[in-house]
Amino acid sequence: MTELPLAGKRILVTRAKEQAEALSALIRRHGGTAIEVPLIAFQAPADGARSEAVLKQLDSYKWLVFTSANGVRFFFERLRELRLTGQSLPVNIAAVGAKTEAALSRYGLRADLIPESFVAEGLLEALSPKVERGDRLLLARGNLGRSLLPNELTKLGVQVEELIVYETVCPPSAKAELRAALQHTTLDYVTFTSSSTVSHYAELLKELEAEGVTASAKIACIGPIAARTARHYRLSVDLMPAKYTIEALVEQLVLHTKGEKEND
Repeated sequence: MTELPLAGKRILVTRAKEQAEALSALIRRHGGTAIEVPLIAFQAPADGARSEAVLKQLDSYKWLVFTSANGVRFFFERLRELRLTGQSLPVNIAAVGAKTEAALSRYGLRADLIPESFVAEGLLEALSPKVERGDRLLLARGNLGRSLLPNELTKLGVQVEELIVYETVCPPSAKAELRAALQHTTLDYVTFTSSSTVSHYAELLKELEAEGVTASAKIACIGPIAARTARHYRLSVDLMPAKYTIEALVEQLVLHTKGEKEND
C-alpha cells in the first residue's frame, strides 16, 4: 500500500475554531495529523447603532465589497438581527476570492466581480476600472482590515463607507492550548491562513519562550500578507503557495514534504 504524502507529519492548524475543520480534513486526507489550536476568534462589534444606520440605506450604494467569508457571515447575521433581510442590496457585489464567493452563495447571491489574485491588491486592480468618480461603495470588513483598498479607491473619487461587521480577537484559551501542543507534540509545520494568526502566535510564543517552551516547526503561510507579517516577527517562512487557498497550501505542504524525503 502506498504511503500517503503527509504520513507521520504533525501539522498545527491555527484557524478559528469554526473554520479549522476544512483545513484539518485536507491534511488528514493526505495522511497528516492535524492539531487544532485556534489562535483567532471572531465577534460582532459593540457599535450596533452605526451598523443599523448604514444597513438601512443599502440601496444608496452602487457597490458592496466583501474582503472575507467572515465579512459575509457577520454582515448577513446583522441584517437578520435588524430584520432587514428584505432590504435591496447594492447593484454590484465584489468578493475578494473563491471562499468569499462561496459564503455569498449560501445566501443565494453571486459576486459580480472576483479578482484573479485573492488579496486586496488584486481586488483593487479588478475594481478600479469598474468604478466611477462619485460612486458610493460599502466595504464590509473586519476591524483589522488593511487600509490599502479604501485609501486607493478614495483617490479615484469613490465615496467609500467602511462598515466593521466583525472583530478579530485572540481566544482566552489560546496560550494554554499552544503550550500543550508545543510541549507534548513534535510539530513539523505550523500553518497560518491570516496575518492575525501569525501575530497572535508570535506574541504568545514570546511569552512561552520566556517560560522555557520552544518551537522548531517549519512555517507555512497561505499568502504574501501572512508571510510578510511572519517576517516582521522574524519568523522564517518555509513555504507559501502561488494560489492563496487552503487547498493550495496543503498541496504545497505535500510538495515540501516530498522534497525533504528526496533530499534525505
